[in-house]
Amino acid sequence: MKIGRRAQAARPKKGVTLQSERRNLQIAFLLPLFLSLLILVLLPMASLFGLSFTNYKMTSSQFRFTGLENYINLFTDKGFRNAVKNTLFMVTFGVLIQMVLGVAAALAIQRMKHLRGLVQALIVMPMVIPPVIAGLIWRILLIPKYGGVHALLYGLGIQDAPAWLTDPVSARWVIVLVSVWEWMPFVVLFVIAALDSLPVSPFEAARIDGAGFLQELWYLTLPLIRPVLSMVLVFRVVEGLKIFPLVFSLTQGGPGNNTEELTYFAYSEGFVKFKIGYASASSMLMFGVLLVLIILFYGRKKKDAV
Repeated sequence: MKIGRRAQAARPKKGVTLQSERRNLQIAFLLPLFLSLLILVLLPMASLFGLSFTNYKMTSSQFRFTGLENYINLFTDKGFRNAVKNTLFMVTFGVLIQMVLGVAAALAIQRMKHLRGLVQALIVMPMVIPPVIAGLIWRILLIPKYGGVHALLYGLGIQDAPAWLTDPVSARWVIVLVSVWEWMPFVVLFVIAALDSLPVSPFEAARIDGAGFLQELWYLTLPLIRPVLSMVLVFRVVEGLKIFPLVFSLTQGGPGNNTEELTYFAYSEGFVKFKIGYASASSMLMFGVLLVLIILFYGRKKKDAV
C-alpha cells in the first residue's frame, strides 16, 4: 500500500501537465516575436542611444565619448528649433484637420442608404498609396504652368497660379493638406466602425425629447465614441511625426529649411552632413516625445477604464 501511494504521489497531475504544455507552447509561439523585436528594434535603438553620446562622423573612423554635448547643442541649434517649429505646425494642423474632416465624412457616410460601400472604398484609396508615391503625385500636379492643379485653376479663370512648393508659407500648407488627403481615411474607417456599434435607444429617446442633429452629436455621439477618437488621435499624432516621406518627395526640406521637420533634420545631419552622433541625439529626443505620448495615452485609457 505504501509503495502504491508513493507511486501515485510521484505521478504528475493531469492538470499540471496540461498547464505546463500550454506555457511551453505559448513560449514557443512568442519566441520568434521576441527575437525579431530584439534584433530589429531593441539592438538598433541601443546602438543609436550609445552613438548619441559620441561625436561619431561617417567621414572618420575615430570618435570619442562627449556625454550630453550633442543634446545641449541641439537646444541651442537654430536649425533644430526651426525643425521643432515646423513639426509642431504640420502635426497640429494636419491632425486637427484630419480629425474634423474624418468625423464629418464618417457621419455622412454612415447615414448613406445607397452606394455606401463604393464611397468607403473610394475614400480609402489614398491611404493605400505609399507616402513617397503620394508626394511625387502631388509634386507633379503642382508643377507651375504645366501641372494638373494649374490647369484646373486656369479653367476657373485664375491665370497666375502661385508657386506652391517654392513659397515658404504655401509649401508647409501643401505638406499639411497632402497628409490630410492621404490619412483622413484612417480616421473615417475607425469612426464609422465606432458609429455602427453605438446603441440605438439613447438616440431614439433624444429624438422623442426633441433633440436635433447637433444636440445628438454633441451630447451623445461624440461622448460615446470618445475612446475611439482618443485612440485615433494618438495614432495620428505618432504617425504625423513620421512625415519624412512627404517632405522628402515634395520639398526636400525647402525652400531653404522652411519645411524641414525633425525626421528630415535628423536625416540631413546624419546622411548629408554625416554627423551620425548628432543625428542620433536628435532621433532619441524624438523617440522620447513619442514614448511620453504613448505613456500618457495608456495612462488616460486606464483611468477611463476605472
